[in-house]
Amino acid sequence: MKLSQKLTKEAVEPFFNGWDSLKETIEPSFRDRDGTAQQALLNGIKLYKQLLAHCDFEIIPLNGRERLAFIEQRPTNYAAFRQLDELFSEMKKGIASKRIQLKRNEQ
Repeated sequence: MKLSQKLTKEAVEPFFNGWDSLKETIEPSFRDRDGTAQQALLNGIKLYKQLLAHCDFEIIPLNGRERLAFIEQRPTNYAAFRQLDELFSEMKKGIASKRIQLKRNEQ
């Protein structure tokens, strides 16, 4: 499948919707300090890796590998959660940018 087909809004939106759903469960857990955020954060890491694979690793945020390693080493840390949230945000922007590039190249 061509990258332009993989990067359609319909193809990538489930990853971001999944993260938004996980984020809604993680944020209160950190706020309440109830210790239940780890499993949801691990699910978020898995979802992020699936998104990277879906994009054929063509779109990776700046220092993405190092930041992901930091998150994987500290799945109970609030800073890791914030970093993962930023990675998803940067991926969304990167995908939108790549979509525009691909459309320009097709014309």
